[in-house]
Amino acid sequence: MSMKLTMNGRELNGKPGQTVLQVARENDIFIPTLCDYPGLPPHGSCRLCVVEVAGRSNTPTACTTLAEDGMIIETDTHPVRELRSELLRMLLAEHPTACLFCPEGLLCQESMVTLRKTGVTTGCRTCPADKQCELQEMVERSGLQGVAYPVRYRALRVEKEDPFFDRDYNLCVLCGRCIRVCESLHFTNIPTYVQRGDETRVGTSFGQTHLAAGCSFCGACVDACPTGALWEKARKWDNKPVDGPHSTCPFCSMGCELRLLTTKSGDAIIGSQPAAVGGMLCVKGRFGLTEMLNHPTRLKGVLSIDQGHSMRSGWDDAVSHAADKLAKCGANDFALVVSASCSNEELYVANKFAREVMGTAPILGAAARYGAGLGAVSRLLAASKPLDVMEQANLIFCLGLDASYAQSVVEPYLKRAKARGAELITLNAAEHVPGRFASMWLRPTAGKEEEMLNELIQSRADGPVGEASHLLRSTNGAVLLVGPDFLSRMPDAIRRLHAVSGADLIVIPAEGNLGGALRLGLGSASNCATPQVLYLVGAPIPEALAGDTFILYQNTHAPSDTPQDGILLPMAAFGETEGSLSDQSGGQKHFAAAVVPAGESLPGWEIICRIARAMGKPGFNFTSAAEIASEMAGVPARLIRDVELPTWLKAPGEHDFLGSELSQWVAGLAALESAQREEKQGVLAD
Repeated sequence: MSMKLTMNGRELNGKPGQTVLQVARENDIFIPTLCDYPGLPPHGSCRLCVVEVAGRSNTPTACTTLAEDGMIIETDTHPVRELRSELLRMLLAEHPTACLFCPEGLLCQESMVTLRKTGVTTGCRTCPADKQCELQEMVERSGLQGVAYPVRYRALRVEKEDPFFDRDYNLCVLCGRCIRVCESLHFTNIPTYVQRGDETRVGTSFGQTHLAAGCSFCGACVDACPTGALWEKARKWDNKPVDGPHSTCPFCSMGCELRLLTTKSGDAIIGSQPAAVGGMLCVKGRFGLTEMLNHPTRLKGVLSIDQGHSMRSGWDDAVSHAADKLAKCGANDFALVVSASCSNEELYVANKFAREVMGTAPILGAAARYGAGLGAVSRLLAASKPLDVMEQANLIFCLGLDASYAQSVVEPYLKRAKARGAELITLNAAEHVPGRFASMWLRPTAGKEEEMLNELIQSRADGPVGEASHLLRSTNGAVLLVGPDFLSRMPDAIRRLHAVSGADLIVIPAEGNLGGALRLGLGSASNCATPQVLYLVGAPIPEALAGDTFILYQNTHAPSDTPQDGILLPMAAFGETEGSLSDQSGGQKHFAAAVVPAGESLPGWEIICRIARAMGKPGFNFTSAAEIASEMAGVPARLIRDVELPTWLKAPGEHDFLGSELSQWVAGLAALESAQREEKQGVLAD
């Protein structure tokens, strides 16, 4: 069913429930607005979208007015333009406007860029949002020549205490988008209106930092802000970015889609945002990408190591040297360890190299994290469902999941489920999200989590555990949601609980492509007791390794300790190469190259292929990731069984840069949050 209406003399079709603004946008008719934002309900607070409707004496806002059959609308009459200009003047009376109406503004933009680094925004040229500000664009489109009101600078302190983004509410136009996007799309209430009357501004309850207030730093408020009031620290002075390709976040197994942002010259990635406007990333995907790509330990050149001394080398010499070492090395004296953060294409070529060139099985670096439980993890991943199954769940049982920062994209699913009446149970020994809003929090003593899992399996316990066990077994549409911590520590217990409950299963490994690695059959250990040559693809140097091992270290970042003998091979990082990942439910996600690899880096699969060809081995003439994917498509999925690790690889913790460095980065956030909360409690106690 459709309706007919006339807008600016044009007859248009509309659908029931559409607003005048939506109909206008569908038909490329511009109506200005500041408070409207994709995914948010209409608000009408800025009033800049006023229009004239035949038969109505007032000028309603297009964003809140439903389109009606036969409606006649004018969006650009002289009275409408004058009213919008007056509204803009009132907004600008409390907004730095020095550059908006300055005749020399363009000259400043071209030759005085350093003015922007003064730290105080007095106008567009000193604002990080210059040429990226919706208010600035609106004023330019309106042709406004001045404010005509006394200009008031609020003189608010620029808030810089929190990581990732600064807040300068002197630039805020009170559109409320940051507040509403946090509340409506992400079901939290970190920013809010504080004060009253002409002192109204955006802030946090009790003046807390965002960290102390429980912010997960997804960056949605920053993306929603139409001015420079909220701006991320890492690209505050990078000028307007260029939209790069859509890609997939590699920092965990959830496969969130993102959009890469590059410099105008296209030589560097300077940020990332959700692929869809109004979408969500966790703190790693939103702010961790530039941290990883621009890390000071980034490996950009080939280095040969001899007796602990390093020297620059070219690719031809390095490949020839590596091929010579490998040709003289038997299968029992060689080992290849590959990271579960590598792409499917890199994993496939590494697996092929180990088996067909060296005659041995590769070792998955993540095996050191999961140990003998890797087989159980493989079977859990084979049963894992997409996150969307939570949208219909009647009960969600979270096991060891903390969505405070690293998996914060799960939080909206949980809160939506609870809002429609689903039960939400969580089992965790520590403070965590969703413990703050769960229907039931089972909190065992630290280290006793598996005992409580066994009580749930046996269904013999009384009290909350018994009640939770009963609900899990009796509720149709139950979902078990397993976080990285429990998955690595007690996969067998999780398998048994899944079997007796009959619930749908969602598991979230910490590694970006563990599912892809296990489906390719990686994980089994080699028979090499102490390798003479160790080839590490994306994995760090094992601490327990003998000092006389020759190491081929292929990675995006330099090792923490330089080996005695070996070659450092710079590998292109995410954003610099293309390929695919397998998410936590087995879905294939693709990522694209937005910039050329840093320094002399090459795609991981290309480095392996060069070495194989130098050894005279056939079958490694791939020229693109797409060619590898085509060959890989014919390989059946496998299930990993028991895993026995060599003694030199057995070590706790994460085993690649993405795991160790960014996990420590997130752990630092949690520690800082705890310190700020304790400080706040001390102040209140005094």
